[in-house]
Amino acid sequence: MTTASLTRGLDRDQWLDRPTLATLMGKGEDTVRRDQRDHQLPTRLGPNKCVLLRLGDFIDLGRIPASVLDPEISAREVADAIALRTELEDLRRAHAELLGREVGYEQAVADLRAHLATQAAFIAALTARTEVAR
Repeated sequence: MTTASLTRGLDRDQWLDRPTLATLMGKGEDTVRRDQRDHQLPTRLGPNKCVLLRLGDFIDLGRIPASVLDPEISAREVADAIALRTELEDLRRAHAELLGREVGYEQAVADLRAHLATQAAFIAALTARTEVAR
């Protein structure tokens, strides 16, 4: 992370490290590297010789929402919102899968009930024949 605080609002000209940018994008660091390479983005060396990239470049590319610049919204809140959106999408997929399974199970239960009703009718018919035969 940069030495600048990510508490409230970011500056377009702020230089951030790859992990921070990846979090803001909701992607991996490889995506940041790929964007850096493909768009020939300027870099700087930061503390511990980590590569820093300008936030505004990623906003201009449409990779990070401009809402990170809002002084009322912190970068952490944006990153959390992105993570929550991803989690919500995963939960929606899981929910849809479970609904599909439920429909299948309901059909299996209906089939089994019909089979039990048929079996009960056969048993009743056999019992009646047995009593008539006696």
